[in-house]
Amino acid sequence: MKVSVLIPTYNRRDYVVAAIESVLAQDFADHEVIVVDDGSTDDTSDLLQPYAGSVRIIRTANQGPALARNVGMQAARGDYIAYLDSDDLYYPFKLGLQAALLDALPHVGMVYTEFSGFSDDGVWDECHLRRYHESAYERGGLEYQQIFTECWPLNDVFAAARLEGLEKWSDRAVYVGNIYDQYLFNTVVFTNSMMFRRSLLARTGLQRKRFGMFHDLEFALRLCRDAPTAFIDVPTYKLRYHEGQISTTRRPAGGKVAIRIQRDLLRVARHHLLRDRDYYASNRRRVDSQIARLCRAAAVPLMSYDAGTDHENRWYPVRARRYLERSRAHGEGHALLYALTFAPHIVRRVAFKLLDAGRGRAKALSK
Repeated sequence: MKVSVLIPTYNRRDYVVAAIESVLAQDFADHEVIVVDDGSTDDTSDLLQPYAGSVRIIRTANQGPALARNVGMQAARGDYIAYLDSDDLYYPFKLGLQAALLDALPHVGMVYTEFSGFSDDGVWDECHLRRYHESAYERGGLEYQQIFTECWPLNDVFAAARLEGLEKWSDRAVYVGNIYDQYLFNTVVFTNSMMFRRSLLARTGLQRKRFGMFHDLEFALRLCRDAPTAFIDVPTYKLRYHEGQISTTRRPAGGKVAIRIQRDLLRVARHHLLRDRDYYASNRRRVDSQIARLCRAAAVPLMSYDAGTDHENRWYPVRARRYLERSRAHGEGHALLYALTFAPHIVRRVAFKLLDAGRGRAKALSK
């Protein structure tokens, strides 16, 4: 078996069948599909039943996506492992393209790709990576040549037959390099599109639930640390936007999601940047700047969130102050923000609106 495709799912009855079908429609046959039903309470189980002959279905108690993926990885038999969220889709050439690259470059441990973003109400962005990780690419100004050390045209890496149907992307390239250090400071990898060697798990280990919404990023960091990484600048994955996404902040509980996002991202950064004392000693200024920035980013949604009760509205600013104190300990003080943590919620809201308006005017003047 060449590739194992893992599809964790939880109450995705409206999408999971399309996800499975996009794998079964691949132009590459040497693969298995493992669906981990993570304790769904809707009729997902019934919808999966017709695929029992062609797909391996594993049912577990609800544990969350990190542990569901771990169950799938432990069951995988393929040389390579790929992920697919059950509300997303593959392009038909995805598995063949990535497997061919790993076959051609045995020193590469993981390959990820460009991807498309879409929604059922008509949103479509064919090459979505730069916008999705805009903090690194659009705002940060990173180019692929800065991240990777090697670059080849697609035609130099793949056989002509493998590139049939990809003519519209014929001017794209493959990039290879050791990107762990760059990845520590910039979110550059779209983890859903990864394919990696199953043999790496022996030293990399499985995903870790304690990193919350960024368990996949932390896992990808370990993959990049342990072997060179490749990037194919061709979209192979389709990311679906919808209101039921776990990471969306556009719903009633969106404020708490925003808090978890920043908290978990900081947790990953602290784990990788501060645990290695030699690395910290050699890169102290850069590391301190990154941790200070992320501490501030963790404080802001705590200050913005209206918890609804006086007790909670007092508690969230207290937590924000702790993050701002950590930011100051790493060299960046934020006196105005710190003072605002003592103000009533309505005052904080007005202050943030004024600050946002000021940044907007400054951005407009700089263009």
